[in-house]
Amino acid sequence: MTSDLLLRGGLVRTFDTGMGNATAILLSGGRVVAVGDDDTVSAAAAPGTPSVDLRGRTVLPGINDAHLHLAWYALAGPEFCVNLAAAASLAEVRRALDAAPPGEWIVGRGWRETTIAEFADGRAVPSRTWLDAVTGTRPAVLHHASSHSIWVNSAALERAGITVGTPDPVAGEIVRDATGEPTGILVESAQELVAGLLPQPSRDERLDATARTMARLNRLGVTSVTDPIVPPGLWQDYRDLHAAGRMTTRVTALLHWNWPSPTTSAADLSRALDSADLGSGDDLLRIGGIKLFADGVPTHCTAWMHRPYPGGGHGGLVTPGSGDPEQVRELHELIAVAQRRRVRVQVHVTGDRAADAVVDAIEAAAEADPWPDARHVLIHGTFLSPEVHERLARTGTGVITSSLMRTFSGPSMVRIVGEDQWSEAFPARTLLDHGVVVADSSDAPVTEPDWRRGVATFTGEPGPNPFSLPSQEKLLDREEALRLWTTGPAWLEHAEDRKGTLAPGRLADLAVFDRDPVTASGQELLDARSVLTVLGGHMVS
Repeated sequence: MTSDLLLRGGLVRTFDTGMGNATAILLSGGRVVAVGDDDTVSAAAAPGTPSVDLRGRTVLPGINDAHLHLAWYALAGPEFCVNLAAAASLAEVRRALDAAPPGEWIVGRGWRETTIAEFADGRAVPSRTWLDAVTGTRPAVLHHASSHSIWVNSAALERAGITVGTPDPVAGEIVRDATGEPTGILVESAQELVAGLLPQPSRDERLDATARTMARLNRLGVTSVTDPIVPPGLWQDYRDLHAAGRMTTRVTALLHWNWPSPTTSAADLSRALDSADLGSGDDLLRIGGIKLFADGVPTHCTAWMHRPYPGGGHGGLVTPGSGDPEQVRELHELIAVAQRRRVRVQVHVTGDRAADAVVDAIEAAAEADPWPDARHVLIHGTFLSPEVHERLARTGTGVITSSLMRTFSGPSMVRIVGEDQWSEAFPARTLLDHGVVVADSSDAPVTEPDWRRGVATFTGEPGPNPFSLPSQEKLLDREEALRLWTTGPAWLEHAEDRKGTLAPGRLADLAVFDRDPVTASGQELLDARSVLTVLGGHMVS
């Protein structure tokens, strides 16, 4: 099948500073070979090259979601899991669970305390007792929208052997009532006690679901994603999809060996890296480094913050150790292990105090063993101390923001940290002004992977909740926000010479939209539709 294609008669936004905008683009051999005006580019095409009349529509580089759990998102579909994201009351949770797919276990995902009315106004709290009345003796596990806690019933606790005497695991909590009995909420690494018991879909079910999800992303104009938690089994699934020619989205994988526990020791990391083939892959599927966790999330009061939470405490690191000093030392050693082996690290960090500690560790590793183009990354960077922006720029450390969490998590965050601090979250404007490379992301299935809402958020278009927008002075212009989904992710992947822009020699990844996302009004942007998505010169949507 040929990958030659001529697109003409539209607006080609190359996002290449040297190329500017054009009206036509020619693809051949999986690459961009010419960009310019219609006549010049058409003259460069070989006889018989398939041609598309754009009819004034807009071409952008393929959208790149810098942090999307592709396989998780695929397995969050209705054939595997009950979607609780829209449940606005316990009655709606009950109706959704009553319609759960057949199987030994009931699995749900997406509930939040602030969207279920009884939890939001304090009339009830998540409990195994309520869940027991709905699910009976069938074990049930309901994943919180953040993926940092689960709500389980008594049957699930019994299967896991969790009782009043079960100790909390490292970096986790079995939430208990006043008598010490488990309530059914398991936080951070405590999730592993139950999650490891869940029956797993078959290989064919996993691969089929992932391929369908890639096609769904293609319809949004997405051609690349970074999957940030890829254990060995998932890496093999991706390799199988690649070998079968079923990949329609480029995947950069970050290896991780511990989830759902966020805790990794330097010794365990060293052993894992000893057996990892980090050099395997190509432009369609490659390993981009590893994923580590520094802390938890603000909604669970597990992010490590300078300010105390309303109920007390500052959260903490999730690295091994007894107390902050030991945990900080372990964090430094984790980064140093990767630095010495020339392995890029992306670190989940949401609290400002944790971000300070991670940047300290990156600076220490660079001083001990310089690696000028390491391009380590802070994932989320939800709250950052003012002093850290310049340090990020100086060390060449990137940040992957999560604009869509302003829409999906705003009320939950405000309840914990207050409106003033929430207004400072995901400071893309400040980071860019300091010269830090920023990419944006959905973190699906934590949110829905709609880059249009992310762009609208950072450019000030009203959202579905009053806490969805940054402060006025922190807004981006439309092209800046779109670059967070194109050129920014490419740089963080060390792939800026291959994708993120449309210039001769780049990979032939692009999307044609029915309107111009740079100039469309707010609602028009949210309604923008990809009418053609191209990966490596081949039409995938």
